[in-house]
Order: sequence, then structure tokens, then C-alpha cells
Amino acid sequence: MVQNEVVEGRKAFDLPLALLRSFLAIPAWPALLLLFMIAAIVQPRLLSVPFLLIVLRQAVPLALTAIGQCLPMIGRSIDLSIGGVIAVVNVTLALPVFSGGPVALSIGFPLAFGAVVGLFNAILIVFVRASAVVVTLGVSVMLIGVSYLVSGGAPGGSVHPFVREIATGRWGLFPVAGALLLALALISAFVLRRSVFGHALYATGSSYSAAWLGGVSVRKELLVAHVLCGVFAGVAGIILTGYIGTGTLNLGADLVLASVAAVVLGGTTFGGGAGGVAGVLAGAYALTFLANLMTGMGLGKPAQLIVQGAIIAGAAALARLRRQ
Repeated sequence: MVQNEVVEGRKAFDLPLALLRSFLAIPAWPALLLLFMIAAIVQPRLLSVPFLLIVLRQAVPLALTAIGQCLPMIGRSIDLSIGGVIAVVNVTLALPVFSGGPVALSIGFPLAFGAVVGLFNAILIVFVRASAVVVTLGVSVMLIGVSYLVSGGAPGGSVHPFVREIATGRWGLFPVAGALLLALALISAFVLRRSVFGHALYATGSSYSAAWLGGVSVRKELLVAHVLCGVFAGVAGIILTGYIGTGTLNLGADLVLASVAAVVLGGTTFGGGAGGVAGVLAGAYALTFLANLMTGMGLGKPAQLIVQGAIIAGAAALARLRRQ
């Protein structure tokens, strides 16, 4: 009788312990909780609903690039060209032919351009077997050069009103860009967890050789992952361009490091067949909230970059320890 009561008592703790382990398995959640606790002490106004929604709007470009980045990272790859994609999209959308043309052009071009860049990356990485880091870094440099050529070194102009509305519009207090992010995040989460592509991508990340021997079309999965990563970078370029309303040089360059930080903070490592969209969203929101908190505390960009680098290193080390 006593033994049965002990067993039942242990079972009662199984669910809370499982939830706690799941919470701690993704560094973004405890990090976000810690940031909220610190803000409650030093900057309570940051926890007001209107400001939290402002942070959500600010986090949209980072969250979009991070969702795209997590796809190749789940499959043991990476894309460092997203900053270049955003730079080209930005100066292009500020051209008169786009700002004064049909809205389909301002929306369709960034998506198509991102997909083409992702496909180019994937061909070199998947079929030529070149290093993902070297290839995508080289492509990023090329795209920065393209952005200078398109803008003539002196960007400016304006963007289509619809692009501005997507980036800065609101439904009541809720930002339109935030609603777009949540919709794309739900679709991405469903694809990763429920589709054949998602299961195959996780299998590829867990073990490339085992997935190939098991009949998984590993090349196709990585190709699709890189193409989708480019598409997400294109969407992020639309939002960022809508925010500022004009063309500028090197827009989005800081999102490369930040997207990797958000992905790693969200529980996705370089391979391992693990990770998910919810953690990535939490990671992007945590980094954006951290930037606002540090600014409110009088700390500038250098300190924010130091913290971002420490987050990447710390989260990667924690993930490695968990696997061991």
C-alpha cells in the first residue's frame, strides 16, 4: 500500500518535471523570464502592454530571418547571405519603378530574389559540396556590391505605400507586421512538425548518412531549406524597408549575427535534428527586448554586441552539454 502511494506520488510529479525540463531545454524561455524580472526592477515601463507590442513590431525582421535561418541549421547548414539579400531588396524597392508601380512588384520581387539567392547557395552547398559558411559569406559580399551598383552608392527615394502599411500599420494596438509574423510562424511550425519535408529535414540534421541510407532525399531537403531561408530574408527586407521608408546602404547587416543568436537561443544548434519555430520566436523577442532594456539602462551598441556574442557561445555550450 505504501509502495503504491510512493509510485503515485512520483507520477504526480512527472508532468511538472517534464514541463520544467522542456522549459529549460530552450534557453530563450528562461532568458526571457530573467529579462522580464530585471525589467520589473530597473525599467517597469518596459512591461506595459503597448511597449511589449512595440517590441514585437521591432522584433519582426529579426524573427523572420531567424525562422528562415533555423531551416538550414536544422539540416546542418547555415546561411550568412541574408544580410545581402535584405540590402538588395531595400535599395531596389526604393527605386521609382517599384515605389510608383503595382504593389505586386514590390512584394513579388523580394520573394523571388530571395528564392533565387537561396537556390544558388543550395546548388553550391548541396551539389558541389562547398562549405556553407564560405559560400554564403561570399554571396553576401557579392550582394552588398550589387546593392551599391543598384543605388549608385547614394540610395534614397521612397517605397510603395502598401509596403509602408505592412511595416508600420496597426489594427488597434496590434501591429500588422506582428500579425504577419505570427501567421508565417504558424505555417512554418506546421510544415516542420507535420509535413514530410519537416520530418526529412530533422532526419538529415540528426545524421546525414543515416538519413541518406534510409531513403531520405537529403539533397532536396537542404535545397528547399536554403530556398525558404532566402524567401524569409526577402520578407524581412520588405518589412525593414517599410520601416525606414527609403533606401539605405548596408541595411540588415546586423541581422546575420542576430539571427544566428536567436536560432541558437531558441534551442536549434548546428545540426542535431532539433529545434522549432516557437523557440526561435522567443529568442528573437528576447534579443529585441534585451536591446531595449540595455538602451534604457544607458548601454550602447558595443555592449549589445558583446552580449549577443556571449549568448551564442553560452547557448551553444549549453546545447552541447545537454547532448552529452
